[in-house]
Amino acid sequence: MLSRLRRVVISTAVIALFTVTALVIVGCGGISPFLSAQFASTMVGTDEGVLAQGGANLPEPEDETIASAAITSVADLPEIFRGLSVTVANESQTYVRFSMVFAVSAGPGGFVEDDLIQDYITAGYDDALIPGSGNIATIGCDTLTLVSGTRLLTMEFGIGQGDLATLAPGIVGDQETPQLYQLRRRNNASDIIPLPEIIIFGEDDSDFTCTGGDILGDLCTQRGFVYSSAADIPVGKAIEASRIQGTVCNEGFGTAPEWRLDKTTLDGQVQPYQYGAGGTIIVTILDRWNDSVEESRNQAVWLVTDGDGNTIHFPQP
Repeated sequence: MLSRLRRVVISTAVIALFTVTALVIVGCGGISPFLSAQFASTMVGTDEGVLAQGGANLPEPEDETIASAAITSVADLPEIFRGLSVTVANESQTYVRFSMVFAVSAGPGGFVEDDLIQDYITAGYDDALIPGSGNIATIGCDTLTLVSGTRLLTMEFGIGQGDLATLAPGIVGDQETPQLYQLRRRNNASDIIPLPEIIIFGEDDSDFTCTGGDILGDLCTQRGFVYSSAADIPVGKAIEASRIQGTVCNEGFGTAPEWRLDKTTLDGQVQPYQYGAGGTIIVTILDRWNDSVEESRNQAVWLVTDGDGNTIHFPQP
């Protein structure tokens, strides 16, 4: 399976290289514009602040130069690093429905400056803040509070997209050939999605939101993937954030069903729950819908490359 995924990543990287004119080695991380989800910088200096819904306080950066070497705007990145390619692969022998929400701050002080907002809107991002509701948006049980910028843009994949929300089962007995679904911009224009700051798993649908519901629920039980029958009836064990490799929940850094953008400019210092600007993610659904071996082991794993094609996370089944 790993060799198959590596080939897919290499292929994706080659396509990306031919669609741009320059390649500069840059990383990402720093302070988040979201009160509920402040981003990590390096292995020795992690998130500042408090994670959403009672997440643990994380240590302050030990090196002040780390905090200062942070990307604060997507405009600070070379154009080739302003997007992300994400593929979902289903190895399981059941259908799988999923929910992934990309989120980013925008407007003055936000991650996306005014002159780049239109590209996000054209790609499929929409304003998530309801007029009169203040600066708070809730994705399932995960609350995002905008503390810089004027707009919160989100783009949803999976649930709510009709047939595109369901992955067909993998081929029986052939884990080298999973069913693949490439996340794409609106109207299938491109598979390079404008760069999000956070990728959230789950939403308000009862099959995907956390156990307990709303702010009383356990955020790490919010579900990104649901094994289903051909009739869209859930079967087996839904894939909670705690069993999706690389989420803040899964890595034990707090209670957030999220992957987060690395915004530091220091290469090689990516946190376990971070993806890189300009890179690729392949998330694979393992055939563990009826897993009775070990409740805590991963049901979904990821393979992640940065914008320079370096592998920063390998699958950890």
